[in-house]
Amino acid sequence: MITSRFALGLTVLGALWASAAGAQTPATSSSSAASDSTLRLATNTADGDTGLWYVPTAEILARGKWSAAGYRTGFNYREGFSQVTNVPLTFGIGVSKRAEIFGSFRAVTRIDRDTRPLFQSDPLIGGVVGPYPFVKQGWSGSQVGDFLVGAKINLLSEADNKPAALAVRGMVKLPTGSKEYGVSTGKADGIVDVIVSKDAGKKVELTGYAGAIVRGQPDGASQSNALRYGVGAGFPTGRSLRVTAEYFGEKPFDKTTISTPLVAFDGSIAPTSTPLDTFNALTFGLTWQHHSGFFAGAAATWSGPTADRSKYRVDEQQSGDWLDYQFRIGYHPGVRRYVPPPPPPPPPPPPAPPQNRPPTVQARCEPCTVEVGKTATVTAVAQDPDGDSLNYRWTAPAGTFQSQTDRQTIWTAPQQEGPVQATVTVSDGKGGTASANTTIQVVKPAPVVELNFEDVYFDFDRSTLRPDALRLLDDAVTKLQANPGKNLIIEGHTCNIGTAEYNLALGERRARSVVDYLSSRGVAANRLEIRSYGEERPKYDNAREETRRLNRRAALVVKVQ
Repeated sequence: MITSRFALGLTVLGALWASAAGAQTPATSSSSAASDSTLRLATNTADGDTGLWYVPTAEILARGKWSAAGYRTGFNYREGFSQVTNVPLTFGIGVSKRAEIFGSFRAVTRIDRDTRPLFQSDPLIGGVVGPYPFVKQGWSGSQVGDFLVGAKINLLSEADNKPAALAVRGMVKLPTGSKEYGVSTGKADGIVDVIVSKDAGKKVELTGYAGAIVRGQPDGASQSNALRYGVGAGFPTGRSLRVTAEYFGEKPFDKTTISTPLVAFDGSIAPTSTPLDTFNALTFGLTWQHHSGFFAGAAATWSGPTADRSKYRVDEQQSGDWLDYQFRIGYHPGVRRYVPPPPPPPPPPPPAPPQNRPPTVQARCEPCTVEVGKTATVTAVAQDPDGDSLNYRWTAPAGTFQSQTDRQTIWTAPQQEGPVQATVTVSDGKGGTASANTTIQVVKPAPVVELNFEDVYFDFDRSTLRPDALRLLDDAVTKLQANPGKNLIIEGHTCNIGTAEYNLALGERRARSVVDYLSSRGVAANRLEIRSYGEERPKYDNAREETRRLNRRAALVVKVQ
């Protein structure tokens, strides 16, 4: 079974490499980044597409170009203190100006899990490894792994003089590995990433990606989909010896669950649910590349999260759970670079500038009649037939402008009555000017109307209006109709006979009687407010009846606005 999977992977890889070699014509096969001024040095990732070590760039192979590489990769996982080693063989083919296809066949996959027993109840290290939930041996041995194939579509390229490169990458993981040994889930995964990269100053290549992986759901387990991300830098751009720094990872959306009991070689049983932390990796690498395109490199990778091995029982007490190393050797012809077009011929001498035409302007005021000390808005409506920008200047013999240089401004009237002419002058800065006037009439403020109302008197313990009260209220109606901006407070008062609570209620009834009458005569209810003071505010002495009766009243008070 292992031999057949390995043979299948090599057959597919060989066929794709052969097609790539055939696609690259003899005329271009010797072309490299050093001999072709339209190309610059580049490498491919462990997934096969153009990029750094693990973080892709948005650039792609030129049409008809191909790349290939062999990697040794290693990452550490906290669950079981597990080390996963792969030996991927990669390829890439430029199929058009905007697309490349690529693949990565993991010819060898090895998984070493050190905890004993293999599975434990500890939530930190006892569960299954996220991407490899079926590992049940301490050592998997050398197994054939999965086959990753994909395509990258370049949407923007710096070779087209764009400020940055933009691409979309899609990949499918084909399950060619062994589920029995835990190096595969037996199901296909789908991956989509968006990539942005920039050759900053032709010195540092900056790149980053974000995307998602949708994992296939094998029998006996439920795997979480995850958010993917990464950033990286390679420098100096275009030099044979380059340093790379990359940070990348996956953030699972959920936990991994096991529905069919998974029994390890030592009899321990995997927990049914494993919470997954975000997996992060940091890689520093050094790559040397010949001008022909062949390259070799080495790198160190920190991966986490991790835990303190000394606190757990393991089959070996080694250090460096967070550190692993990477090697690669391969070929990449380079990616397209921007080549500026030849300079255009000098332009013909410019035509003589047209003769300047002056602007036109009108002046407006709003309002055009204001009281002394009040304000009006003055506005200039100007046009310039040549489209020149205009400057404004307001003047007046009296009053003040908030701003004399705005197209629209506030003018404050002086303290003297009479007409004031405001003048606006506009200029186009080329000698053209125009002026316009508007006249504002300054008037005295309207005299302040003082309203006085007589009190309305009531009989003892009564709130009905007496005939003499109706005459007073009719007079009040006339005054209110003549002054629609005035509102009243109707105060209800009583003498001191009775309880305070009773008198407050009686005062309110008296005020209500007045309000009802005024409303019936056309005074809007929202202009009238009722307040009862009961016996609290006597206007006259309550000790004698001849003055006490004068406290049985309703007072009409003008409300202060």
